[in-house]
Amino acid sequence: MKKKWLIISIVALIIVAATIVVFLIFKNQSKIFSLESKYYNTGEKIEINISELEELISDKESFVVFVSQDMCLASSNFEVVINDFLEEYPITIYEINYSELKESDLGDFLEHYPSFVIYKNGKMVDFLDANADEDTDYYKTADGLRSWLTTYISLVEVNKDNSLSNNNTNIDKEDAENENSAENDNNVVTEESNTINLDYITKEEGKVNIYFFWGDGCPHCESESAFFDSIESEYGDYYNLYSFETWKNEKNAELLKTFSDAMEVESRGVPYTIIGEEVFTGFSESMESDFINAIVEEKDKSFDVYFDKISFSN
Repeated sequence: MKKKWLIISIVALIIVAATIVVFLIFKNQSKIFSLESKYYNTGEKIEINISELEELISDKESFVVFVSQDMCLASSNFEVVINDFLEEYPITIYEINYSELKESDLGDFLEHYPSFVIYKNGKMVDFLDANADEDTDYYKTADGLRSWLTTYISLVEVNKDNSLSNNNTNIDKEDAENENSAENDNNVVTEESNTINLDYITKEEGKVNIYFFWGDGCPHCESESAFFDSIESEYGDYYNLYSFETWKNEKNAELLKTFSDAMEVESRGVPYTIIGEEVFTGFSESMESDFINAIVEEKDKSFDVYFDKISFSN
């Protein structure tokens, strides 16, 4: 008798478990939707402004938006991932500058960039948070981005005869085939030359000049600025920090290109930092020891990019 009840209990549990699995699958599939048909088989990024975004929302369209920021290294890196994604899944992706969103409803949600936003019938479904650990993998590769997108969107692949086939690809690809406190008040632009006056930069024995290019609103730049503040008491005698805001100051943006060309290390955005002969693109906690090592090692060397290359060439 006990054996019979045991069998019945096991069967009941199996039925309940199966029901739950079916429910979850159905629930997940019910979330998956298609973009507007015009957004498939295009493989393009289209820049829009806030009024155009609001019009798309008002028209209750289903679409995706890449939120970026000019001269932001993280945005540049994520754009490479998006371009790789578009090669395999040629949909239309709108792109909008983060600065456009400050007074919008979307700006109330997005505190960090770059981001990627999904809209269904004019309503936001989900977005990527650049500051969230759980979203990190979605930023790294095209496969990572796809894995997130396809939890909501049915992607469309192009067949050999150029017809479209609706193919949700939520499976593995293999299976599918500081700032200095002065804030650059010394960067004087003269009317005659329309160039930045850098005469205030000095070269001191036993100190290395640090050239820190940043953007107002860049979270990685803010972290780097805070890092310099935190080490000033211990290492401040080893360096002079010169900082240049590049997103709002066009001349500083040009200056970044001048310095990066002189160092022969391309700048795709900020933060971009030069410490003696060392160049750092981006910033993270794991790089802090590298910054400190560079300061200690470069403070007694004679090389300075401004004095040895830039001012000399001018």
